[in-house]
Amino acid sequence: MVSLQGMTVAVVGFAVVLGCAGAVYRDAARLEVSRPVLWAGVVGVTWGSALGLYLAPLAVPIPGLLIMLVGGPALYLFERDDATHGDGPADPFSLPDSHSDSSRDNSLDE
Repeated sequence: MVSLQGMTVAVVGFAVVLGCAGAVYRDAARLEVSRPVLWAGVVGVTWGSALGLYLAPLAVPIPGLLIMLVGGPALYLFERDDATHGDGPADPFSLPDSHSDSSRDNSLDE
């Protein structure tokens, strides 16, 4: 027999999984990341799998579940960062968010 607490965790967890997948889809579509449905699915599958294993009667270690929770969003954030910063060549003389007009400090040449 399923307890009321288990059902509450399942319903709230399912809502959180759908909400996070929806947030990833919306963010990916807004930033024009390629294949936003795929990235929403990756997050939804990893989080849904972790929720399913948490609710299963098996003894699953919590660190393993945390790795599953971090995996999907981490992959999406790497893709998001790559899509946001483009394919331009890297400049070894400046930081990514610096606002200098020159890519090199002329005082280093002297």
